[in-house]
Amino acid sequence: MERKKPLKQEQHILALESELRDREFEIALLKETADAVSGELDLEKVFQLVVDRARSLILAETVLLPVLDKDRFQYTYRAGCGKNADEIVGQSLPLDLGVCGWVFRHERPWWHGVLDELDEAERNKWEKEAGSIVLVPLKGKQHFLGGLSGINKIGGGDFTRRDLDLLTLFANQVSFTIENAALFEQLSKSKDQAEEYQRELENLNSELERRVAMRTTALADAVKELEHLALHDMLTDLPNRSLVEDRLQQGMLIAKREKKFLSFMMIDLNRFKEVNDRYGHDVGDSLLRQVGMRLRRVLRQSDTAGRFGGDEFAIVLPSTDADGAVKVAEKLIKAFEPTFKVGDKSLSGSCSIGIAVYPEHADDVASLCRCADVAMYVAKNLKTGYAIYRPEDDKDTKSRNSP
Repeated sequence: MERKKPLKQEQHILALESELRDREFEIALLKETADAVSGELDLEKVFQLVVDRARSLILAETVLLPVLDKDRFQYTYRAGCGKNADEIVGQSLPLDLGVCGWVFRHERPWWHGVLDELDEAERNKWEKEAGSIVLVPLKGKQHFLGGLSGINKIGGGDFTRRDLDLLTLFANQVSFTIENAALFEQLSKSKDQAEEYQRELENLNSELERRVAMRTTALADAVKELEHLALHDMLTDLPNRSLVEDRLQQGMLIAKREKKFLSFMMIDLNRFKEVNDRYGHDVGDSLLRQVGMRLRRVLRQSDTAGRFGGDEFAIVLPSTDADGAVKVAEKLIKAFEPTFKVGDKSLSGSCSIGIAVYPEHADDVASLCRCADVAMYVAKNLKTGYAIYRPEDDKDTKSRNSP
């Protein structure tokens, strides 16, 4: 009897180690997929990447990606992989048919656990029709996009709650990329239409020329709006990483020509994850929008405030040395002192700010961003509110990130 207890402990440890390896693999796959998908703008390639990676994630025999059509009366399978996927991709079905229709109407995931919530008649119907299926919604910032479906677990059995949670997290990661790729595709089509309208203009009479001019004006407005969406964060409407880095590059060229300084800040919200975990992402999103508005109020018209993603913001300060940047940092910290109002909730907010100065600390965009990022982590770790980059901080950063 005394020999069995260590054996059970050893088996338990081995099981935990196996589960840890599985989770590490899943996290690595999610990150790898997010990186791969976020760098792709071809919508069909994005769709195929998504289904291929989803199948590896939940070990499904078949993964399909149904997309809600523009008229919202039906959905079409735009991509798939695995068993019998080729026979299904391209088919369109009415919105009131099948599990996909159920998910689109209810805007919530489907898996076998849903059956327990249904009455007996409806449960009997869906048990026969659905089989072993997990299907989660794809929701963009602007529209309900469609779903991501796994059919039949490889090796048999039902999909688990863990499969559902993984697929839901994965869908949340890729939804915005799918939406952006769709916007990019729309932008490309709009530009093609603009060229077609220009060719029509050369052959039409004056009345047609007038009509084409009106359409071209409307199209130009649409293209301008799409270009704005491509260069701005959809949540806060601040410049996104691409636009901030472009303005930083231009500011450094001007500073070099005029022999002036330029300061760059990286800002991270403290305890933002706690807000999301406690109150949900809707409250977190509202908080981020309010942060963006407060940043605008503090800065000059010549400065640029942008969002890099998550709870990370960046600021470009032309013609500003380290002392000037410190004054701005102190104003920003003070601007965060009043509580943020989100519905009936009052949330306290604070931030950590890293400062890097051109050309003192770096003379290119990537290096200056890295220096500001290092300083930001120093400020966060020391709880000083802000910190100016020091070369010796690089060693601490490398030590912190090493295994």
